[in-house]
Amino acid sequence: MPGELSLECSECGRTVPAWLLLTCPMCARSVCVKCAHFNYGRYFCGPGCAVYFFYGDSEGEEPEEP
Repeated sequence: MPGELSLECSECGRTVPAWLLLTCPMCARSVCVKCAHFNYGRYFCGPGCAVYFFYGDSEGEEPEEP
């Protein structure tokens, strides 16, 4: 079977089986199920990525001058 069978959680540093790691959809960090942050129907590496996912970046949304 290709790939490693156990990997390290980027949040707590524990070595866990690869199938117990979740990948954050925002920053692609791998975290274990105990460290994952569930919000907005998805698992994130932390609350910062969850908030950024929902509210996004304000780039290009500056108010227009009259």
